[in-house]
Amino acid sequence: MKTFSAILERTEQKRADYAGHGFENLEMAALSTFFDLTQEYDSLDSLHVVSVTVPRVFFGLRSNLYMIDPKTEAITWVANSHPHHGDTEDNVPHYIRITEAPYQHGPVYVVPIRGKKAPASGILSHGAGDAIGIYEVIQKDHLTEGEVSFIQKYVNRVGYSLSSRFLAEQNIQHLKFINNLVADIEHNVLVPNLRYEHYFKKIRKYLNINKEIESELDNVLDEVKAQDPNLYAKISETVERMVVINRAMFRDQEKIERHYKHASLFLETLLRPDHFLFGEYILKKGPCYLWQDIVLPQLQRYRDLFVQQGIVVDHMIRDPDRSEDIQLKADRGLMAQVAANLLSNAAKYAEWVDISGERVKKVDCTASLVESFFGQGHPGVRFDVFSSGPPIDKEDAVRIFDEGFRVTQRESVEGTGHGLQFVKHVVEVHGGIVGLNAEDHGNEFYFVIPA
Repeated sequence: MKTFSAILERTEQKRADYAGHGFENLEMAALSTFFDLTQEYDSLDSLHVVSVTVPRVFFGLRSNLYMIDPKTEAITWVANSHPHHGDTEDNVPHYIRITEAPYQHGPVYVVPIRGKKAPASGILSHGAGDAIGIYEVIQKDHLTEGEVSFIQKYVNRVGYSLSSRFLAEQNIQHLKFINNLVADIEHNVLVPNLRYEHYFKKIRKYLNINKEIESELDNVLDEVKAQDPNLYAKISETVERMVVINRAMFRDQEKIERHYKHASLFLETLLRPDHFLFGEYILKKGPCYLWQDIVLPQLQRYRDLFVQQGIVVDHMIRDPDRSEDIQLKADRGLMAQVAANLLSNAAKYAEWVDISGERVKKVDCTASLVESFFGQGHPGVRFDVFSSGPPIDKEDAVRIFDEGFRVTQRESVEGTGHGLQFVKHVVEVHGGIVGLNAEDHGNEFYFVIPA
C-alpha cells in the first residue's frame, strides 16, 4: 500500500509538472514519437540517430549528440541532425564539456545527459556525476523559456532511453560471457576433474599391495625369529611402523576420496549448463534414498567438525533404525547441498545448554514420511536438523530464509546469510517447503518435499 501511495503521489506531481510546462500538442507529439521510435529500433546507433532527428522534424532544430566514455570521461561525437556525406565530426568543439547544469555558448545551448543509475553497473559508473552524454542544440534565434523547458525534458527522455539501452547491451554481453565461462569450466575443470578417479584407484591399488607386503613380512619374521632374535626385533619394529603409516594412509585416502566425490557432485550440479541457459535451477531428478544417498554422506563429511565442536554424531551415523530408508525422486546433487547447508549451520551455531540438569551441546537429525502432506495420496518426505542453543526470536524467524539476512543474536559468527536462502530456493524448486521451529533449548530447521 505504501508503494501505491508513493506512485500515486508521484503521478500527481508529474501531472502538475506537465501542466506547468505548458506543452502544446506538437511538443507532446514529439515526445510520443521519440518513445515510439525507441521501441521500433533496437540498436544503440539507431537510438543516437532518433535522438537528433525528432527535434529536427518537429521543430527544425539542428543538434549534435556526444557520448562520454565511463572510464576515461573522453567525449565522442556520435550523431548529427543534419549530416553531410562523409561528415564524421571527429573533432569535438572546445566548448563541449562535462557540466552539472545546462549552459549557453553563443548560439549553442548545451545540456548534460543524465543516466538512470543502476546498481553494480560498470558501464554507467561515471566519475563526472551521472552524466553519460551531452546534447547540443544550435539555435537560429533565441530560445524561449518554453523551448528551453521542452529541450531539457526531451534530453531527460534521451538519457533514460540511452541508459536502458546500455544496460540491455551490457546484459547481453554478460550473458555471452557467462555462457563462455560455463563452457570453459566444463572443458577445463569438470572434464579434467574426472581423471582424479583414475588416480584414486591407483592409490588404492598401491595401498592394497602394501598390505600384501605386510603379510609377506610377517612370514619372513616367523622364519627370522628363531634364527636371529636381535634381527627379528629390528624388523618387527620397522614392520609395526609401516603398518601404522599404511593404516593412516588408508584413512586419509578415504577422506580425500570422499571429499573429492562431494566436491565433484557439487561442482557438476551447480555448474550445470542448463542453469545458466535458462536462468534458474534445472533439476535432474532420479530415484534415490533420503538417508543413504543424501543425508549420510553429508553427516560423514561433517563428522570431524562435529567432534571438534564437542557434538557426538555416532548415534546418527550408526543408527540401526535407518534400515528402512525413504525413497524419493529428487536432484540428488542439489538436495545433498541442502543437507550440507543445514548441517554446516548446525555445527556453526550449536551451543551448550542445560537440559534436565545436564549440560549438553546437541545436534540431531530425523527423517520421516508424512502421509498426504501435499494432498490426498501425495505424501511428503520431511527432514529435520535440530541444534541446541537459544531459540531464534520470532522477528528474526520470519526472515531467516531471506537472502543476506543474519540472525541478530548470531552476528558475531562468520557467515553471509546465503546458505538458508539457497536451501529455500532448491526445496521450492522441488515443489516443497522449508520452515523453522524455535524450541526451548534450540532450533529445528526442516524441509518437506514430495515423496
